[in-house]
Order: sequence, then C-alpha cells, then structure tokens
Amino acid sequence: MRFFLLILIQIISAPLFAQLGGSGVYAFMQLPTSSHSSALGGNNISTVTNEPSFLFQNPALLNDSLTNIAFLNTSKYFADIYYGSVGYAIKQKKVGNLFFGFQHFNYGKFAAFDELGNNIGSFSAADYALYFSTSRHFADSSFSWGVALKPIFSEYESYSSFGISSDWGLLYYNANSLWGVGLTLKNFGYQLKSYYDKNREPIDADFQLGITKKLKHAPLRLSVTLQHLEQWNLAKYKDDKLAENINILGDQPTKRTSFERYSDELIRHLIVGTDIVLSKNFYAALGCNFQRRKELGTETRMATTGLSWGFGLKIYRFQFHYARAAYHLAGASNMITITSRINDWQRKE
Repeated sequence: MRFFLLILIQIISAPLFAQLGGSGVYAFMQLPTSSHSSALGGNNISTVTNEPSFLFQNPALLNDSLTNIAFLNTSKYFADIYYGSVGYAIKQKKVGNLFFGFQHFNYGKFAAFDELGNNIGSFSAADYALYFSTSRHFADSSFSWGVALKPIFSEYESYSSFGISSDWGLLYYNANSLWGVGLTLKNFGYQLKSYYDKNREPIDADFQLGITKKLKHAPLRLSVTLQHLEQWNLAKYKDDKLAENINILGDQPTKRTSFERYSDELIRHLIVGTDIVLSKNFYAALGCNFQRRKELGTETRMATTGLSWGFGLKIYRFQFHYARAAYHLAGASNMITITSRINDWQRKE
C-alpha cells in the first residue's frame, strides 16, 4: 500500500517537472541503453528477456534469471561522439536482487581558442551517470515493482554540473499467456549543482506505458510503447496558426484539420517494435520511433528516418547484439552489446 501511495505521489508530481523534449539537462539519459532496445525503437519497458541491459528501461524487470549476468554496450553515435553503458546484476539473501550500472556520453575533444583566435589547446565534454536499482515481486502475483537511483555528473570544459534522478517501474508479466505490461516514470529528479550559479535547469521526466505480447504459435513478440505521457503535445507548434503546413516553394499554407492535428500529436508518443525469435540463440528485431520520424524526417524524403533494426545471437558463452537506428537522412547510429553470465566461466568440479 505504501508503494502504491509513493508511485501515486510521483505521478501526480511529474507534470510539475515535465518539459517538452530537449528543454532540460542530461538528455543523454533518454538514449537507448542496449542494442536490443535500440532495435525496437529506442524505448521498451515491457519485454521480459535474459538481458540485464533492459533494466535501464524499467527497474521492475529485474528478476532472479538476470543475476550474475554482466553486459557491455557501446555506440558510435555521430561525428566523434561515443556513448555506452555497463551493468551487472546480483542477488543478496538479505537485500534481494540488485543491479549496478554506469552510463557515459563522450562528445570528444574540441580545439580551444582565446578571444584573439589563438589556439590555446583543447578541451573535452562528457556526461556520466551511475545506476543503482532493486526490485520486488508481490506475493502470489504476476506483478513486480522496481526503483532506481541515478547520480549524474556532467562536465563541459570548465563548466560542471551534478544532479540526481530516479526511475520508478511497475511490471505485470503472465508467463502462461505471455503478456507483459510495464509502467515507468523515468528521470524524475533535480539538478543539485548547475553549470552557472543560480541557474538550475529541469530534468526531462518521461512517463511511459508499454505492452508486449509473445505469440504462442508464431516466432513473434510484438511491443507497443507510449512515451512522454506526462506531456500530450510533443509537437513544436503551439496553436493552429503555427500548425499550418507552409510550402517551401511559397504556395499558400494548408491548415490542418482537428483530426490531423490530434492524430499527429498522438502518433508522436508511439513506438512499435517486433522481435522475430527463431530460437533461444537468435532473434531479429525491427522498430519504429514515430516521434523521431516526425521531428527528424523531411517531408520531401522520409526514407528510413525513425526506423531501426538489429539482431542477437549466442556464441559460446557470449551473447552478441547489434542494432542500427536511422535518426536522419544524414546518418544512423550503430550499437553493439555483449552479454555473458559470470557463472558460465566458473570451473565445474
């Protein structure tokens, strides 16, 4: 009862900190944290797998089957930007299941110049976050809950910032009917130290709902995720006048109907993904992030913007995962994740 009360308080408080995407700090925490989740569209909080990297998506996914599994994830983003994560899950008799993780986002090195244009060296910019989470199952129930704490440190040249955020998750999973339903409140936190004195910025919270269904007689696992439910209008326009489609050739703008405007606002919350599970050792994944497609695509040529794909296979004691996500016509990100169970490396007497 106390847990539900705490979740309710967090959800009610979320709109107070809710901002449109891109208006807050520590935006790197919104990026995919594994190849599999990236291939499924970037966010997936309801898929139950043997991959601990999904715990960054929903802390309630932590269960006994994920303990003693470590993973390493790295991504070539754009230009010289790299980011990645690492994590490990353990089980303590007194405490229960615990997960420890680390995220980083490295912007690379930049040339530094003084006010006269003289090269005075170089500087770097990077973001870092620790991740501590735990979960519990409700007795005689298919429900579980999880909570995560995330200290964050950011350093750009001589400017630095420190903050703390949390993730709150709830999961329903029925092993017989193969249904999974997840509910999370991500990145709920506060900037403790700002880059500039007395200029604290908000952290973009993200309230998500996800549903996953594994078909019994087909190798398909279907997922639908709704993101940023705390903010209905994710579009850049604020009123009907700005919502008009202005032709770049100078023609008269065509005003959107109410149905077109509301359907556009709805689809920006939607992420769909499909796993094709051919065996225990191989899967292929496809996904579409409609917000990414709407915001980064061009009307003249959408191509594969917002689409993603990937696969995973097990070789010896390792699981290899790869994903490619198209963000824009200018390029796509590539991600590799390696997972291994520590117990498999112990000698059997």
